[in-house]
Amino acid sequence: PAPTTSQAPSYGTGYMATVAKWRVKLGKGALTQDSKLESNALNCVTESNGDMIHKLNPGSYGQVLAPGKQNDFENVFVGGWLCEVPSMTSELAAVCPQYASAWNYMGQTGHADILSSSKYTKIGCAWYNGIWACDVA
Repeated sequence: PAPTTSQAPSYGTGYMATVAKWRVKLGKGALTQDSKLESNALNCVTESNGDMIHKLNPGSYGQVLAPGKQNDFENVFVGGWLCEVPSMTSELAAVCPQYASAWNYMGQTGHADILSSSKYTKIGCAWYNGIWACDVA
């Protein structure tokens, strides 16, 4: 028989690839990409125009904001949010020193709590003018 090769799992593309990968690593269920939540997140970051001002639009039940580059969502998702609680998994604890060096959490855990919660099933994220937002429901 021919040898088999194992491939790394495919998590999709865009920001959802990062969300899916880290939800699996955290042992949490998948979040579904939601266009209404994306629209809500985009409305929030567009209206705040470079400032981090929360705005929960109808349909959104939680929101996380962080500064970051448009093409560097994983740094924001992991370093800015999940690494608030690096003890969630040993894998997260191992990468947080790399990802978290530029972040000051000031004792906050709310972002990590929202993104690792099992009570949410949908997510939508958007970037504008240096700010990432993710809304969940």
